[in-house]
Amino acid sequence: MLVLLGAWLAWRPGGQRPVVVGVGAGVEQRVLAAIAVQALRDAGIAAEPADVGGDTRGLRGAAAQGDIDLYWDYTGAAWALSLGQEDPDEDPRESFDRVAVAEEGSRSGLRWLGPSQANATLALFVRADDVAEGDRTLSWVARTLSEGGGPLCADPAFVARDGGLPSLAEAYAIGDGLTVVEADEADAIDGVAEGRCFAGLATATSGTARNAALVPVTDDLTVFPAFVVAPVVRRATLDRVPGLEAALAPALARLTTEQLAGLNAVAEGEQADVTALAQRFLGSA
Repeated sequence: MLVLLGAWLAWRPGGQRPVVVGVGAGVEQRVLAAIAVQALRDAGIAAEPADVGGDTRGLRGAAAQGDIDLYWDYTGAAWALSLGQEDPDEDPRESFDRVAVAEEGSRSGLRWLGPSQANATLALFVRADDVAEGDRTLSWVARTLSEGGGPLCADPAFVARDGGLPSLAEAYAIGDGLTVVEADEADAIDGVAEGRCFAGLATATSGTARNAALVPVTDDLTVFPAFVVAPVVRRATLDRVPGLEAALAPALARLTTEQLAGLNAVAEGEQADVTALAQRFLGSA
């Protein structure tokens, strides 16, 4: 299907071949793809979305094969899953630099652009009324959990793996008073919102958590790996469309963790059209 789409786009009337932006599964991927498409169009570059679905490994494969020109990825995920490396970096800048250099050294033909200021790392969320603004740190949550202040809702894989809850508990000295309820991200958010759990694990850019009026706490010891959000583009496309990187620069400068979480919240809560959402975000509506 993607090959047929690429052939059709290449032979559009007028001969201008658009930049094909891959769209992965989930609201966040649809939002990010819409931002890229709109930013390129605002710069006078023809661009079209292509629904690839799946996770970013599928998007990376589609780009490497030439079926799409550009997609959005996350540094921590790419480092471990696509590049096969260990020990993803916790520092956002270091995380991006390591992934970008590793990608340059691979045979994928891809290049990381950016980065943005959005970090879709893991985060613990609590109800806003349960914590004073000055106490919104993971150290404070860890003390509360250790003292039996309520269960932690977290994904079973995170609970079990060595780099997950065991590492978090060791770094933050979470004691034997911790009670864990295994729950996927959506159930963890519901559990906190409904008062069944004191804290829940989700991504820092979760729109669902924002819509449930939950707030993330700061990972003050920087334990969670960075998942910096950035576009990845085929090098051949950069050669073909020399203005592409400059066209995306304003969006990357504007995109923060909070901005992306807010866009996700609107897209999820109002079932908003992501194209209109991207236009408002970029000021082109």
